[in-house]
Amino acid sequence: MPPRTVLMLQHVEVEKPGLLLDALDGSGLHVDIRNLIDTPGASADDLPPLSDLAGLVVMGGPMNADATTEHPALKVERDLLADALRAGVPTLGVCLGAQLLARAQGLAVRTAAALGRGSEIGWSALDDVDRADPFVGPLAGAPAVLHWHGDRIVPAPGTRVLARTGTTECQAFRAGPAAWGVQFHLEVTPGLLDEWLAEPSFTAEATDALGPDATARLRADALAAAPALRPLAERSLAHLRALFMERAGL
Repeated sequence: MPPRTVLMLQHVEVEKPGLLLDALDGSGLHVDIRNLIDTPGASADDLPPLSDLAGLVVMGGPMNADATTEHPALKVERDLLADALRAGVPTLGVCLGAQLLARAQGLAVRTAAALGRGSEIGWSALDDVDRADPFVGPLAGAPAVLHWHGDRIVPAPGTRVLARTGTTECQAFRAGPAAWGVQFHLEVTPGLLDEWLAEPSFTAEATDALGPDATARLRADALAAAPALRPLAERSLAHLRALFMERAGL
């Protein structure tokens, strides 16, 4: 049987796949959502074999990508990403997932403090988007995407950087013929953002970065961006869906 499973790894309950799940609706693919962080003694044996995977998605989370002593599951995920790259499994890393993908490639990930920068939280446009890239290219016309991170990927000379912003030199990168890492949160809709902002830790982080009106600003900017952003995001995710379906023989 051809591989029909798309494995999605979450790190916290609220950082859900959002639009990623919508993009796979009706595809005939099976979505398997796991959280290894909450699995004591997690190992590769807790995951489907790569040969069963039509695709791999690793979501965001508040952990540092190198905190493998505190969160051993991150090492399992990093190894899985490295293996997926070698096997040609279509892959997407989002925020922490992108940082783990970067580490799997030998790139550095630095904290905001180490770089002398603050957290990047809020809605803003991407700069210098590689319009030729089939996944990130459609977002060149996006009015804004959601940024919510402190740590940054440090690209190497050979890294194919696909987008940046003023405070983050690598907002997106290509990790192979069918693998991408994105620091921003393309999956987040206004409704999912409301779920994030219902979490006290998220609200506190946003307020620290943006001030006392942070939640109102984030919600208003989400609603303003959504009409133009959603069709562009759907174009990007349609490419990922097509790669998953091609590997699955669908």
